[in-house]
Amino acid sequence: MSNQLLISGHPDLSRSVANSQILKQLQNCSQIKIHRLDEIYPNYRIDVQAEQALLTQADIIVLQFPLYWSTYPALMKLWFDEVFTYNFAFGPEGDKLKNKKVILSITCGATENSYQLGEFNFLPLEQYLQAAVHPIKAAQMEIVDTVITFEMNSTPCEGGDQSTVMQLAQQHVERLIHLINQLNESA
Repeated sequence: MSNQLLISGHPDLSRSVANSQILKQLQNCSQIKIHRLDEIYPNYRIDVQAEQALLTQADIIVLQFPLYWSTYPALMKLWFDEVFTYNFAFGPEGDKLKNKKVILSITCGATENSYQLGEFNFLPLEQYLQAAVHPIKAAQMEIVDTVITFEMNSTPCEGGDQSTVMQLAQQHVERLIHLINQLNESA
């Protein structure tokens, strides 16, 4: 079995329903190591060497995050900025993450249809994610799939529903586990 690492980029899981439920279910269903950036770096001071060591040991890396204004939250952005350094993730000697398998695991509060021209989010989601995947591609990592679940809004005053989010989180976890199992079987 491969070494599986999930990097949780939610900035405060105590205020999350969708992402916290996904992580809770993964802890019970998988051999994946869950690495919560909000818990480890509440002050946003990233231990670059520790993070780089974790990444180099992993075979499969799941990047779990809620979509915040069409990209990952500030904590995960800072993590990329500080961890994906020259001669580690890119540059003449920057091949330490080359060929590592990556799964993007994204929760979106909005509907899938809102990510189109002329709708609330203006553009297709793929266009927003281009900037988000840039450091991954620069590091020559292999994005094997993206698991996206829309309508992960549990706030009633914003049109959300907690029971729907719990069901969607379960489906999200099932898709992630299936994908990880496929990768392990093909390894």
